[in-house]
Amino acid sequence: METRRYEVKVESNLINDIRQHTRWFAGLGIVFLVLGVAAIAFPWVATLSLEIAIGLLLVIAGVAQAVQSFSIPRWQGFVPSLGLAVLALIVGALMLFYPLAGVFTLTLLVGVFLLVTGIVKMAFALQSKPAIGWGWILTSGVLSLILGLLILFQLTETYPWVLGLLLGIDFIFTGVWMLALATKARQLP
Repeated sequence: METRRYEVKVESNLINDIRQHTRWFAGLGIVFLVLGVAAIAFPWVATLSLEIAIGLLLVIAGVAQAVQSFSIPRWQGFVPSLGLAVLALIVGALMLFYPLAGVFTLTLLVGVFLLVTGIVKMAFALQSKPAIGWGWILTSGVLSLILGLLILFQLTETYPWVLGLLLGIDFIFTGVWMLALATKARQLP
């Protein structure tokens, strides 16, 4: 009973917060929509930007981990931590200095990820077949599998634009749900 009251209170606080800031949610939704349309219109720019951002993040993470490795005296995890720092620095630097290879590698990884998640989702759906929603899980798995196979079989043609397209689609869906949330919050009493 106590848990249910807590859930209702958290839910009402969330709804009140959204209602009080509907302009921010609507504005952010519009920003995501615009960025999503731009990413779909210029997928190569979005793909390259994504690759460079990941390269920069890896370099920053590598530097931070190297500093952390040296900051703890006589630490038993020094060698593995420093090794991971060096790996992050090397991969990040390679992505920054060879962005086309980085885009190709990221696209390959996304294709493999979609392929594997598709297989796992389909297996899970078939295991839970009488449960409610198993068909949606199966459909999601089939779609992931098909997308993964399409990316992998057409890798040389898809790598320049597929990541930007996927990012754009995600941004558009994010913008739509934020606008829907703001609209629904305005309609509540």
